[in-house]
Amino acid sequence: MELHHRAIMRSAKLFQDISDEEYEALINCLSPRIKHYAKNEILLLTEDSVQHLGIVLAGTASAYLDHVSGSQTLISNLPPLSIFGEVLVSTRMHRSPVTIHAASDVTSVFIEYKRIYSMCEVACSVHRMFLQNVLKIIGDKYFHLFDRIAVLREKTLRAKIMTYLYTLSGNGDAKTVTIPFSKTVLADYLLANRSALSKELKKMEDDGLIVVKKRKIELAF
Repeated sequence: MELHHRAIMRSAKLFQDISDEEYEALINCLSPRIKHYAKNEILLLTEDSVQHLGIVLAGTASAYLDHVSGSQTLISNLPPLSIFGEVLVSTRMHRSPVTIHAASDVTSVFIEYKRIYSMCEVACSVHRMFLQNVLKIIGDKYFHLFDRIAVLREKTLRAKIMTYLYTLSGNGDAKTVTIPFSKTVLADYLLANRSALSKELKKMEDDGLIVVKKRKIELAF
C-alpha cells in the first residue's frame, strides 16, 4: 500500500484514537488493498457476496436499493473517507443489500473481514480499539437510517425538505447547511421529481424560509 494512500486512510473514523505508531502496526496487520474505479463503474452489486470492508479514499460513490421493477432508490452518498460493508461484518450471509456506483472516478481500499476479527500479537490492543471504532460506525449508521425514515415519512415535499435540512443542520445548531450532492441526487434521496424539488425550493425562498446559494442553504425556520 502506497504511503499517500496510508496518509489519506489515516483520517478515517476507523482509526480514531489510534496513535501513528499503532496505526502503522495495525495497517501491516490488516493488509488493505487498493482498487480504482472509473465513473459509473460498479463497486458492488446487490446480492454480491461481500468479504471486505471498504473505505472510499478519493472520489464519490452512491449506494442504491434496487427494486424488482428495475428502478433504484438512493440510500446514501459516499464521499471520501466513507466506510461501506461494515454492517455485513456481523451478519451470517454477507450478501450486499445495495448496489454501489462510482459517481466519479473512485479510489477505494478494502480490508478482509477475517483480518478485522483476527488479532495478531503485534497489534492486539490497538486491534480492540479498531473493532470499537467499527461498532461506533455501525451505530452511527443505525441512527442515520432513522433520520432518513423521519424525512421520508413526511407527506409533503416541503415537509421532507425542511426535515432533511433540519437534520443536516444538526437539529437546528447551524443556520447554514451545505447539500452534499447535486439537486438531481437530492431529488432521488427525497423520492421526488427534480423539477418539483426546484419549484418547491423556489417557493420556500419566496416564503422567507430559506436562501439558496447553489449547494449552500441559509435557514430561516
